[in-house]
Amino acid sequence: MRKLYKKLVCMVTSLGLALSLVACGSGGSGEGTGAKGGDSQEEYVLKIGEAQGALCHAPLQIAMEKGYLDEEGVKWERVDFGSGDIQAALGAGTIDCGIGLVGKFVQPIENGLNMVITAGMHTGCTKILVRKDSGINSVADLKGKTIGVSSLAGSEAVTARRALYSAGIDISTGSSEVEFVVYATTDQPVALMNGAVDAIATPDPVATNAENEYDLNVLIDTATTEPYASEYCCVSFVSKELADQHPDVAAAFTRAMLKASAWIAENPDEAAQIQVDAEYVSGDPAANANILKSYKFIPSVQGGYDALVNVANDLKTIEVLKESTDVDELVKNSFVYFDGVPDSYDIVDGEFVEVK
Repeated sequence: MRKLYKKLVCMVTSLGLALSLVACGSGGSGEGTGAKGGDSQEEYVLKIGEAQGALCHAPLQIAMEKGYLDEEGVKWERVDFGSGDIQAALGAGTIDCGIGLVGKFVQPIENGLNMVITAGMHTGCTKILVRKDSGINSVADLKGKTIGVSSLAGSEAVTARRALYSAGIDISTGSSEVEFVVYATTDQPVALMNGAVDAIATPDPVATNAENEYDLNVLIDTATTEPYASEYCCVSFVSKELADQHPDVAAAFTRAMLKASAWIAENPDEAAQIQVDAEYVSGDPAANANILKSYKFIPSVQGGYDALVNVANDLKTIEVLKESTDVDELVKNSFVYFDGVPDSYDIVDGEFVEVK
C-alpha cells in the first residue's frame, strides 16, 4: 500500500513539475540555522527530489525505505522528476531537498540557484574511460581528443576539466585543446566503441558496466584516483527557503541522510537489493552492490563542506566560474551547519552513535 501511495505521489508531483517550471526567488542563508518561522516540523511535508536510475542516490533511497526520515519525525513525499533537471525542480519549488554531485551544483549556485549543501554522502561515481586500442594511456594523452559527456555543465564534465587542467592541458574557452561532445549517458559507451569520441566521462552504473562489457581502460576513477578518491562527490542539499524557514526539518533530513549513508557502508548488499526491489534502479543487485562497495560511505558534514571548497576553487582556477566570483563568499552562502546535527554517525551494536 505504501509503494502504491509513493507511485501516486510521484505521478502527481511530476505533473506539477512540468506545469510549474518557473523561477522563484531565493532567501538568505549561510552558516547557522537560518530564520525561524513557518510551519512546525509536525505540519510541514518535505518534498524529496529523486531521479530514477541513480545508483549513487542510495542514501536518499535507503533513508526513505528504511524509515530514517520517519524516525526523525519528518512528514515527506517523494517527487520523481525522471530525467528532468534537479536544479529546475528546486528553483521552481517543486522539491525541497535531495542528493547530487557537488560538481554540477557550483556554477548554478553562482548563478543564483536557491540551494545550500548540508553534508557529504560518499566518494566515487564517475570514470573517464577509453578503448584499450586507443593509444591513450593517461589524461595527458587526451590532448587534441574528443570526450563524450552527458552535459557540458554536468559533474562528469567538471571532473574531466579538473583532471585535464591538472595534466597541463589547455581547457580555456578560447583555445581548448580538448573537445567535449554531448551524448546521453546510456549512449556514451556505443559512441566510444564506434569511434565517435576518443573517451567518455560517465557515471555509474553505466561506467562500470561499460568498463566490464567492453574491456575498457580507466584513466580516472573518482572512487580510487586521488585527489578525487578523498573528496566527497555526492552531497545532500536543501533549498534556501527550507533552511531559513524550517531549519528543524532541514536538520532532520540531514541526520536521516547521514544515518542512511552509514548504514549502506555496513550493508551494501542489502542496500543494492532494496534499490532494485523498490524500483529505484535496475540491473543485477550483486553487480550493483559491487559498485556501491567501491565507494566510501563515510558520511560527513565537514567532508561535504571541504568538497565544496575544493571544487569551487578548482572551477575558479580553470575559469568555469566568473572572474568576479568570490569563492569564499560563495561557499559561505551555500553551505549550512545545522544545530543538532553531528558530523557523522557510526553504527555500534546495531545502534547509531553520533560522531562529533
